[in-house]
Amino acid sequence: MNAPHPASQPASRAWQTSFETEAWQSYLAALKRHWSGPLYRQVVTEAQACKAQPPAELEQAMREHASYRLYAWLERRLQQMKWSGRWGFATEVARQRPQLAPLLQQADALSNLYLDPELELPHYVTETETHQQPGGLWQDPVNAYALAWYTTGLSFALSNPDELVDFYAQRIAERCEQIGLAPHSVLDQGCTAGRSTRAIKRELPEAEVYGCDVCEGSLRLGALRTIEENTPVTLIQCAVESLSFPDASLDVVASHWLWHELPPQAIRELILEARRVLRPGGLLIAYDMFEPVGADIGRWLLSGYAARNNEPYAHTLLSFDWRAELARAGFIDIQARYGLPQDPGPDIPKSLPGQRLHPMTFISAVRKGRAF
Repeated sequence: MNAPHPASQPASRAWQTSFETEAWQSYLAALKRHWSGPLYRQVVTEAQACKAQPPAELEQAMREHASYRLYAWLERRLQQMKWSGRWGFATEVARQRPQLAPLLQQADALSNLYLDPELELPHYVTETETHQQPGGLWQDPVNAYALAWYTTGLSFALSNPDELVDFYAQRIAERCEQIGLAPHSVLDQGCTAGRSTRAIKRELPEAEVYGCDVCEGSLRLGALRTIEENTPVTLIQCAVESLSFPDASLDVVASHWLWHELPPQAIRELILEARRVLRPGGLLIAYDMFEPVGADIGRWLLSGYAARNNEPYAHTLLSFDWRAELARAGFIDIQARYGLPQDPGPDIPKSLPGQRLHPMTFISAVRKGRAF
């Protein structure tokens, strides 16, 4: 019997769970811990015995290993099972659509939400179901609830999701202090439902903090949660290649887990648009998988993740020369700093971690010119 618990959550968390759903998702989480721990370590040991061949050759060699075949199968199927099937997040949210859709409409009354019904979604958003989420975030606004539910568990860095975004916000504040910048206005790009945006506001309470994304549903959900958490940020529907801000109007343009979702040309346009909206002396900072650890094996693991999790641009980020692109766009003081909450860096590790996670790096640069 799939009896839901009574709804007692605020509008942004109004999905109803059940004993069966929680049991199923707990089972998948336990299986994923085996995948990311003992099985991953066995695969790495066997890959190291292949004498660090280039990733394409390593892939062919490792397909002969039963451990890798199981690892690859689980990487794909565990994600599918979390979303789909009888007790998947997307399945449960689709069942509850009649109750959830009206709640998202409540965001229309909020003054901190700016939607653009004429916005043409970028092709890289609509061409794939990123993260294997059925329908992505763009086909139905209610899908935002499925992602919000999904992200109540451990993050890709094996930490509490709020811990990770708090770490992101702290590093932004530290980099601002390092360059002598007291930010009055901060934009968080690709903010989804604004978890990272709210973290920035908590870290920099005196600043005006904005979040932008292209998906209406996530922004609606984020606007509701902003009110529920009493964290005043403004959420705007726009693409990072065409920001809704005047020239030289922002002190910081930041992003968390965004660049690997973008094709190279979109990243170039993001950089140029950031230069346009930043004041001279302003900061561009991004947190993503810029520098994989573990040499060829790390690149091979990331390429496999990209293919199996519907992340078509995660591997192209590895070959993107972001230093050259930032310099060409007129940025200076270009830096990279590795960091996770459980391993704050700053140096990039030379060896792979003992558990499968995504090593993350902050890159940052300063807009050339004298600060106002």
